[in-house]
Amino acid sequence: MKKLFYASLILLSLSQTSCTMMVKGLVKAVVKGYDNYTDMNVSSFQLADQQGKKHTFASLYAGKTVYFYIWSTLSNRPPGEKNKDYTALKKRFAKYPDVVFADFFIGTDQAAWTADEQKNAGQNSYFLVQDAASENFLSVLKESTMVPFIIGTDGKMLVFKGPKPNDDTLVDYVLYEARNGIDGTTSARKLVRGVNSNEKFKTQELRDWYSGHFNRSPEHVNFSVSSTQ
Repeated sequence: MKKLFYASLILLSLSQTSCTMMVKGLVKAVVKGYDNYTDMNVSSFQLADQQGKKHTFASLYAGKTVYFYIWSTLSNRPPGEKNKDYTALKKRFAKYPDVVFADFFIGTDQAAWTADEQKNAGQNSYFLVQDAASENFLSVLKESTMVPFIIGTDGKMLVFKGPKPNDDTLVDYVLYEARNGIDGTTSARKLVRGVNSNEKFKTQELRDWYSGHFNRSPEHVNFSVSSTQ
């Protein structure tokens, strides 16, 4: 009986370790593309508001770290104020005045977008003008039509097709580190490496970050990751 009990404990331990390693392996596979196009700068993007007035990205978001979605179909809007994961993420970052959330429509019908926005105010939404400034960005999106990105305070692309609001812990750490100009692949890998097989942080630095950001002690670190590549 004792042998069976100890064998069960060993199997349970191995199962937990294996599960953690599988999740970490999946995260590593997804985040390797976050640092694609870090040589891209979006400061000169032209963004039209609901009144049709154009602004450059730099004039709207100078000195800000921007988490934004792109979308192309009016019938399928990005996560907004009615999405609990999105609103929870915004609430957690409300204490950082240098972080803003937005979405940019990349469809071709500006008039239809304007009419739709009048029914969905308060989203910090803009129409991305398709011109020479945005041509390269739009060309590398391929078939992606609703994915998030993170832009640094200088307009640099830090996270390309990044973590979504429901990607527990990962999206928070990647966005937090982007405030310091760190690209998404670097920060995500640091986070993954910093978690042991018992789902606990290995370093005091990560424990302090978690406690300060989430306002609670990190008992068990849970990961989830969405493939946006």
